[in-house]
Amino acid sequence: MIIRKNDFVTGERILQSFPYVLLNCDWVQFLRKQTLTLAERTHHYFRNANCNRSIREWQKKIIQYLEEQQRLPFPLFRLAENWQKFFLGKQFVRLQSARGEDFQIPLSLSEDLAYLTGVIMGDGHLADYFLTIIDSSQEHIEQLAKRLQKHFQSTIDIFKEKQATAWTVYVVGKWVVRFFNFLSGQPINERKYPSLQEPLIFRHIPVYRRAFWRGLMDADGGYKKTIGFGTASKHLLTDFSHYLTLHQIHHRFYTQTACGGTTFSFNIAGPSRKRFATLIGSSHPQKQQELQALLTRKVYRFTENTATLRKRGYWQGQVVDYAKEKLLDGYFDFSLVPALSISNLGTYIQSLRKVTNHTQEDLARKISIARSVLSKYERNETTIPITVLLQIFSLYNKSFLSFLSTTPKLFLHSRSSHCLLDNQPSDKLLQLLKGLQFKNKGYIMLHGTEHEPLEQYRQEISDYFLIDIPKVRFHNSVLTTFVIEFLILRN
Repeated sequence: MIIRKNDFVTGERILQSFPYVLLNCDWVQFLRKQTLTLAERTHHYFRNANCNRSIREWQKKIIQYLEEQQRLPFPLFRLAENWQKFFLGKQFVRLQSARGEDFQIPLSLSEDLAYLTGVIMGDGHLADYFLTIIDSSQEHIEQLAKRLQKHFQSTIDIFKEKQATAWTVYVVGKWVVRFFNFLSGQPINERKYPSLQEPLIFRHIPVYRRAFWRGLMDADGGYKKTIGFGTASKHLLTDFSHYLTLHQIHHRFYTQTACGGTTFSFNIAGPSRKRFATLIGSSHPQKQQELQALLTRKVYRFTENTATLRKRGYWQGQVVDYAKEKLLDGYFDFSLVPALSISNLGTYIQSLRKVTNHTQEDLARKISIARSVLSKYERNETTIPITVLLQIFSLYNKSFLSFLSTTPKLFLHSRSSHCLLDNQPSDKLLQLLKGLQFKNKGYIMLHGTEHEPLEQYRQEISDYFLIDIPKVRFHNSVLTTFVIEFLILRN
């Protein structure tokens, strides 16, 4: 597992490439009695490694290791009589590099190791001498660092790159890297996605198998609007799908191609969400909360025959009323839709900054973004994410409510859509929304209202929200996100 063919370098430095087993006094004495036999086996073991030592020289070297360092290179230790007894009753084996750097390796599988393997396959990278895991949650990264420290006692650092929004846990040790390479099959220093698949080592132990998929979901899964998982590895997605099907968890596949790459994903069907949460769940602090919120959320959707029902006179509208609990003193709490951004706030941000005599450099540094990005916000060259806006409000002790009260409407954006939205509920807005049907992936069906022609209704919707509606079926992810978050939908 931790010894590889490329460790057998030629020459006298060969032993420095191996980990060393730390021995207690009893084992030092036990091995001291068999040094000649051990030297003969070592001489034969390294016969093709150009390590030109006689049996007597090997014996002296082994005695030197035992008496002066109380340790032995792992390949030499495995040549001793009854060496397996050394591991009886232990959970970990204490090892050391040639330079004296201490670490340990677990001797048995555990639920924790299965979970870490899933996280590393999703958000991790294996290099020759270290592994890294990246996540946006500092709390999650700190928890992962504690788990890794518990199992490996290696050198572990946590840091955040300048002007980055993600945190990194950095684990030093090529033998730790090889350990996870053995468990997962994830390649070292190569593109991982072509070779990713469910590790066979966890497949036949249900508790470990669940922990592995939970780790992978905490890395590459999401629970904001639905339970979803995405990866660039089609094989891995297929393995996950087989596992979910085995437990009668229904899901739907999607494929998306962008920037020269293909992403494979699935969403869990609504009726299967609770079963998924019971089977796999989440250990990610932020995603745990999102999953619980999703499980308690009541969002109802029409079936595909809605248009047919309307033609037969049964269309009653999908939108029922406003979700009062999502209002902030009578205003829509747009902090609940952090994926969206707002345009034309440059002057407003400038005024906040100048009240405290902050320069652009000062404000950019305090909210961890580049000054050039802040400059674009203030010149209205790009939209400002709601998450960044909340950071600025927090810095200047300004409430989100006071901001909402300054304007009756906001121009909100997603990656592909935009929409002019009211800040407060109104009868006019509710009446307009009742003629729309909201589907998956941001698609909207235009059904209209009972008392006006469909074309007149289409133009009214277009003017009110400042959006283009070329056909009866159109796409606007901003309006869809708004309705799903702030309104009650009828089943």
